[in-house]
Amino acid sequence: MSDSDGNDSFCSAYDDNPANIRFPLSHDELESLNKKLTRVVYIQQTDATYHRALNDIRDQTSISLMVEPSFYGRHQVTSVLAVATANETYIMDIKAIGSIYPEMAKILEADQPRKIVHYSHRISDHLRHKHGIILAGVCDSFVALCMARQEKSPCLLPEAISLVFGLPLKDLLCEEVMGSSESRRNFTARPLTPSQLKYMARMVQLQHRMHDRLIYNNICAQVQRMSMEFSRNYSGFQSSDVALNMSPSSRFGFHLIDPCYKIADEGVALPTPEEIDHHELEQQKGRK
Repeated sequence: MSDSDGNDSFCSAYDDNPANIRFPLSHDELESLNKKLTRVVYIQQTDATYHRALNDIRDQTSISLMVEPSFYGRHQVTSVLAVATANETYIMDIKAIGSIYPEMAKILEADQPRKIVHYSHRISDHLRHKHGIILAGVCDSFVALCMARQEKSPCLLPEAISLVFGLPLKDLLCEEVMGSSESRRNFTARPLTPSQLKYMARMVQLQHRMHDRLIYNNICAQVQRMSMEFSRNYSGFQSSDVALNMSPSSRFGFHLIDPCYKIADEGVALPTPEEIDHHELEQQKGRK
């Protein structure tokens, strides 16, 4: 990208989004997000705060992960690593720290915690070639979006969040991300501004929530429906009838579970890296 690239690189397709994958955030969810955005932990050295962050990240079952810049994979130098846990958001200034050191690398290469990322093929390529890190335990929010939509159009993380939660794209971005300076958009210029830190924190927090919403409210909705019906299986029965159907080998209620359930008859082929690059280039053309 050149310094002339601007905010047209983000183009929300909200109006084309199927209604069944729109999950507006509740008032309580928005309040929780805003509270988390007021206590972002910005880490610039391997001090006690850094090691407390590693311990917190290590103890999670899943984390949300962003790397900036990473859109062009191995062709860009790591500047920032953002991680969201259940209660905290860490922005690690890799440019200031100097590298992704073995303690963090070990977490990234472990199957647990699971790493929720967007466009994992680009981030994995970046980490492999810049740091020799093989990212493991990947859960890609873009893959979840493609499965939920049954459609494979390229969709950047801010676009995806806008689509799923129905949030105006302009409210998700910051001035630097929409501006004309490439070094600001790529988070390579220093110092990082408060709005850049807040933007990354917002993205990495909402990425986690979006992935869970797509999985549990859409892709796994049928599983949840069957689970609810199964849980109520004994409702309305007399105590004597229930007792007869609670033996260890009882298969009572198993008819409610459909083991052959499929999301769709045909799988969704994901867009190739070339198709995603073409999407980005087409957006750039509109700015010139």
